[in-house]
Amino acid sequence: MASRYTYLITICVTVSAVLGATSCAPDTQSKDTRSQGPRLQDSETVELAEADQGIPNLRARAEQGNVEAQLVLGGMYFAGQGVAEDATEGVRWWRLAAEQGYLPAQTGLGGRYFDGRGVPQDAAEAVRWYRLAAEQGDAEVLAWLHLNAEQGLMPAQAGLAEMYVEGLGVVQDTAEAVRWYQAAAEQGHVAAQLTLGSRYDTGRGVVQDLAEAVRWYRLAAEQGAAEATAWLHLNAEQGVATAQHGLGVMYAEGRGVIQDETEAVQLYRSAAGQGYLAAQVTLGSMYAEGRGVAQDDAEAVWWYRLAAEQEHADAQFTLGSMYLDGRGVAQDTNEAVRWYLLAAEQEHLSAQVTLGSMYAEGRGVAQDASEAVRLYLLAAERGEPEALTWIREAANQGWAEAQASLAGMYAEGRGVAADEFEAERWSNQASDQARAEAEAVAWFRQAAEQGNVEAQLVLGIIFSAGRIVPRDEVKAAQWYLQAAEQGNVMAQYTLGLKHDRGEGVVRDEVGAVRWYQAAAEQGHAAAQLTLGHRFFSGRGITQDEAEAVRWYRMAAEQGHSVSQLALGVIYADGRSPGQDGTDAEGWFRRAVAQGFDRVQYDFRVVYSDDRGVGLDDVTTHMWLDLAASRSTGEVQDLVASLRESVAQRMTRNQITEAQRRARVWGTAR
Repeated sequence: MASRYTYLITICVTVSAVLGATSCAPDTQSKDTRSQGPRLQDSETVELAEADQGIPNLRARAEQGNVEAQLVLGGMYFAGQGVAEDATEGVRWWRLAAEQGYLPAQTGLGGRYFDGRGVPQDAAEAVRWYRLAAEQGDAEVLAWLHLNAEQGLMPAQAGLAEMYVEGLGVVQDTAEAVRWYQAAAEQGHVAAQLTLGSRYDTGRGVVQDLAEAVRWYRLAAEQGAAEATAWLHLNAEQGVATAQHGLGVMYAEGRGVIQDETEAVQLYRSAAGQGYLAAQVTLGSMYAEGRGVAQDDAEAVWWYRLAAEQEHADAQFTLGSMYLDGRGVAQDTNEAVRWYLLAAEQEHLSAQVTLGSMYAEGRGVAQDASEAVRLYLLAAERGEPEALTWIREAANQGWAEAQASLAGMYAEGRGVAADEFEAERWSNQASDQARAEAEAVAWFRQAAEQGNVEAQLVLGIIFSAGRIVPRDEVKAAQWYLQAAEQGNVMAQYTLGLKHDRGEGVVRDEVGAVRWYQAAAEQGHAAAQLTLGHRFFSGRGITQDEAEAVRWYRMAAEQGHSVSQLALGVIYADGRSPGQDGTDAEGWFRRAVAQGFDRVQYDFRVVYSDDRGVGLDDVTTHMWLDLAASRSTGEVQDLVASLRESVAQRMTRNQITEAQRRARVWGTAR
């Protein structure tokens, strides 16, 4: 009898220790609550141990399906007590008990799989057993499932969803089920994605939404779910635009299907033809990049425009870029700015940054520091790094508006971490800078009103730039006029540009020529070249090629590279009596010798009324193309090399346009 009780005590202690180790109780002191699982009570293991009478009898009862015996025997194998330690055998006996619905075995298996003790760690398998226990009403296990689901454990989220659908262990709640399905699906749980796809397709427990159904089915299909892929194909064939686009993305990227960009384009086209915005934009990008179709910028523009006209911000921005670069459309800076503005108004970050840059530098638009700060600020407040860097640099350079904007950002924590010290620092700097700028403007105004020509020119620049004072082209033109009438050459040339653009004055080509000539007669090289252009074309003045050549030569002799190229082309074409190819070669050589940077700089000055970087490159390439075709030997090689340097920063369409202009020039001459 004594030996029997000694044995029972041994069994009792063994089972208690094993079961205590097989699961981890919730611990309010633990830092990682997800590492804790429900614990079996010691009293349960004692009762189980006392019911057995020796290992042979225990094994016999376990083999007969007695769940209590199976639990105890499994625990002994885990601990190596009375039998050789064997975790695989331990799992087998516990699984037999758990599959019969024995709650202690279910929680025990859950704990071991969750912690990976004696078995490979498997959160999904752990949750499966915990869920079965919870469905039997185990409140501790149910609380564990909720806690871990809230902390992002995907199997727990999916398990809870199923429990709420069926009302097992919880009150049936479809809304709660959908919430947990969505949480799991967003982490990539395929079954949850399929379930959500089906629910949104049929409207079971959610508002019917075919686009949302496509989204979830597509995510499942991309992970290889054949059911989802079949659903997408069926709906695409039935003309569902969202399904066509979703399937197109899969074929384009080879996700869940064999990559086939041609098939993707066909699907995109079907969806785009139904007015589906995302498909129109994607199809535009396929044509722009030549993916699945022959590269065709004009076709890309057509699709981008369809989407842009329906207020798709990405399409508006891309269309603006294509107008700016002259890709698929005639280069048109004004049209580019219009589309950029529409995108920027929809909070498109790239559009805001691009426009900010254009207004800051005066590219394609009249320079306007206030508008630049406004646009950069909108982007910086949303954390756009380039915009924030620009705001900081402008503030450090003394721009009062940028300083004030930075102060506001720090004060309210918009785009930067809130910092009262920084807010006060920038606010003080903005106040000091604004005071200093106001005093400077007052001083320049006083001097200008007293007839100081330099002050008049500076005021014209200040009002035109809009950095220190609000931009006012009318006032700028008035001050430029006063300086120009006193003979200031920069004011005269700038006033010519203002008349050409109609900025602050009525657009007037004749008036522009008058001011260009005034500046040219004082030796302003850019004005001389521009005047040469006008005499050559007859814009604003009677056409006179001989007079054009005279002004070209005056600018060329001052070292103006563009004039040297133009003069070389004219001489090579025999448009100037007494000049031949030798003279042309000499001017080409002098222009090329100044290098790429100088040629580009001269083009920027001469064509500044166009303001577009792309247009300057096209014009530069045109002249270099003409020069290369009219020169020989070493000079021709140098000109061609310079042309290639320009071409590297141009799009294919820009190069084509430059070549077309060169052909037109040759035909016309």
